[in-house]
Amino acid sequence: MDFDRIDSILEEYRQSGYYPSTVCQIFDRKKTLYHKSFGDASPGTWYDLASVSKIVCTTMLLWAMEEGRLAAEDLALEYLPGEALGPVTKKRLEGVTIARLMTHTSGILPWYPFYADGREFYAVLEHALAASAVEEGMAYSDLNFMLLGQIFTYATGLGLREGLEKYIRGEMGIGEIAYGPVEPSLCAPSCFGNQIEKRMCAERGIEFAGWRPDGVEVRGTCNDGNAYYYWKGASGHAGTFGSSRALTKLCQFYMNTDRPNFLRAMETDICGRGLGFDRSDVYPEGCGHSGFTGTSIWFSRGFDIGAVILTNKYYRPEGGPVANSNEFRRAVHYALLAARGCPGTTIEM
Repeated sequence: MDFDRIDSILEEYRQSGYYPSTVCQIFDRKKTLYHKSFGDASPGTWYDLASVSKIVCTTMLLWAMEEGRLAAEDLALEYLPGEALGPVTKKRLEGVTIARLMTHTSGILPWYPFYADGREFYAVLEHALAASAVEEGMAYSDLNFMLLGQIFTYATGLGLREGLEKYIRGEMGIGEIAYGPVEPSLCAPSCFGNQIEKRMCAERGIEFAGWRPDGVEVRGTCNDGNAYYYWKGASGHAGTFGSSRALTKLCQFYMNTDRPNFLRAMETDICGRGLGFDRSDVYPEGCGHSGFTGTSIWFSRGFDIGAVILTNKYYRPEGGPVANSNEFRRAVHYALLAARGCPGTTIEM
């Protein structure tokens, strides 16, 4: 396979201001085919994975399912502390399965700044649900995976950090991945303060006095406000850091496994979502996931190809809006499928 086109795509998008640095690793089910960095990064640089953390949490949940500790059809309420739940929470989660949380079809609102309230999780959740309508269809929600992180702990007795050590590092043998904070020298910087979330809170009339300074580089602690301020670096929805090598090994596990729960996670397609995975057209002929900071994974078992693309697109002092990352993701993914002979694919820019 000729990777000159991949070089061109990644460098052209970097030069166009989509991101200051990127690492891309391309692989099949057995080996790495391409591994390069652009900008101020090296192939081994760790990035703030943001919502790619949801696949880390998904993987730990699937291991727990393989062990018989829970099932996708189980009701979420069976794994949550009933005495801590308010009446609105109980009503809104009535009939909601673990699978519905994983496919973002639970009806729960997409985002709420738990750190601005500061109370115990289920008290803030009660307030947020009482103040929001039921979301129809698929509504991608960080709150779904905050709940899944709690469900994982209830089912296994392990915190998320312990779960990562047991299943991701231990069972799967994947290093170079951890919940933050991590050694700053390992990492690409992700942002300057939390300027975007400050605006999101202001738009909702929500005040918070604990913001990181706008002009100070964030490196080794997570960008996501809820993960950083509220969950102390480890949540089901965000908080992990890792290298492209770690994520490549994770994807290759999925490309090779025949374990039923893992296969089901990839094959499920409800409103364009698998169990944890994104199955939209950004991840053609397979599945993947993206992170707010500019990270993504994608793999196709059918065409035996995958890509990890790590960027730090919000590393800009002004903290303003950035271009849509799905443009360069599609460009890379479709170029790889075209090179693999996938019908109907074109190289996009």
